[in-house]
Amino acid sequence: MCRPIRALTEARGHATSEHVLASFGGAGGQHACEIASLLGIKTILIHRYSSILSAYGLALADRAYELQEPSSAFYSATTRQTLTQRLDKVTEDVKTELKRQGFEGDRVHVERMLNMRFDGTDTALMVLPNPGDGDGAEDFEAAFKRVYKSEFGFLLETKSIIVDDIKVRGIGKTFDTLGESVYEEVKGLAQRPVDVQAKADGTRRSVYFDRVGRVDDTPVFLLDGLEVGEVVEGPAMVIDDTQTIVVVPGAKALLTSKHLYITLE
Repeated sequence: MCRPIRALTEARGHATSEHVLASFGGAGGQHACEIASLLGIKTILIHRYSSILSAYGLALADRAYELQEPSSAFYSATTRQTLTQRLDKVTEDVKTELKRQGFEGDRVHVERMLNMRFDGTDTALMVLPNPGDGDGAEDFEAAFKRVYKSEFGFLLETKSIIVDDIKVRGIGKTFDTLGESVYEEVKGLAQRPVDVQAKADGTRRSVYFDRVGRVDDTPVFLLDGLEVGEVVEGPAMVIDDTQTIVVVPGAKALLTSKHLYITLE
């Protein structure tokens, strides 16, 4: 399989060289440098928690909770107030549940929607008004006509509008921002070579590397023992309880606050 990859790399290396390889999984770091090299990629990102990235990502993700109720009402100036009152009640129920889960105040973003269609048709659209729709005060009719015309290219002006369902989605924001990107962090980071004697694990390992062969005294570093800004030069291995990261000869691995930032020659 290596020959086709190398051929593709030679033909399209100018494209792949601009990419960054993101590696995850407990064993992903064992192969990341070699795969990047085959693809002509010079930069590799391995998250500090790459071996448990799915669980870690779930913990960081926003929490969404939504409720939907049937309606079967015509939308008009007369029913608009009643529908708004129903939306208000469902909104409070959604906020109550998100508060129970630990989200409240400005940590909660609410989206209020109506599932609408023209009378006599069976195509309903879930509509979320924009501030610029109609009178700007949750004008669902104007929002529906905007979405319908965008979808189908015409409007059924003589038809009444039916509301099949009301729906409220609440989103509990875990973070307003995740901070600066790893690339911005690297630009301003004071880098220094790691003290191999002080930081390497006491037992050296015999590791085979492509192109250079076996290196009998490959140093092994504990990920938690490294400090932000320290640079590990290959050949080396960086490990923790759930992952192994191989740094090939000629590669440099810089520890940032959340990633191992590896660059190849």
